[in-house]
Amino acid sequence: MAEYITDEERFSALVNFFKDHKNTFLMIFLIASIALISSLSYKSYTASKNAKAAEIYDAWFSSISTEAPLKADSDDHFNQLQKKYSRTGYAQLARMVRGSSLAKEGQLDVALEDFYDLLDASSGLFGNKMLNSVAKINISRIELSNNNFSNVLEVLESFNANNEHPLVYELRGDALAGLNKNSLALDQYSLALQNTQNESEKSILKMKINKLKK
Repeated sequence: MAEYITDEERFSALVNFFKDHKNTFLMIFLIASIALISSLSYKSYTASKNAKAAEIYDAWFSSISTEAPLKADSDDHFNQLQKKYSRTGYAQLARMVRGSSLAKEGQLDVALEDFYDLLDASSGLFGNKMLNSVAKINISRIELSNNNFSNVLEVLESFNANNEHPLVYELRGDALAGLNKNSLALDQYSLALQNTQNESEKSILKMKINKLKK
């Protein structure tokens, strides 16, 4: 290892080091600069899109909240959100609200389309985990009502098998019971029973368990 006696020698060695590696340092600087600029640009772009989506969402929600909502206006705002800003939380929230409203009105097939669209839009690395879970739960409920039990299990498959909300276990149990896989259904109902604190839910689960044991 080289030893430098004077400050001048130390300074000269440092200068030579930077000269020898200037291309490397330049490349690191350029990469860091590009990454910083890209990050700031993306944040600015995302903020701008969210702001515009928020305006359209507010207009859409206002149009459906009036006593006599104008369908043409609400449809126009909704379609704008989905076409231009489908990856924003506002577009996905609109999907969830409309799907829930349609389901309450008994329009299950149309509601199911909304929830599948929501599932797709909220998936992925930059997706919305909460809305994604809401979509799966609502899809499962509608598919159960249509006796599409295999579809329910497929939708719920990505949930953690041993660490989920009691409702997930119950829905999975309902689907398995519908497929006459009673032993597996009992396991799911038991997990739901262990994880719920709601007495009303416990009573319903116990009824389902007793029914399968008969």
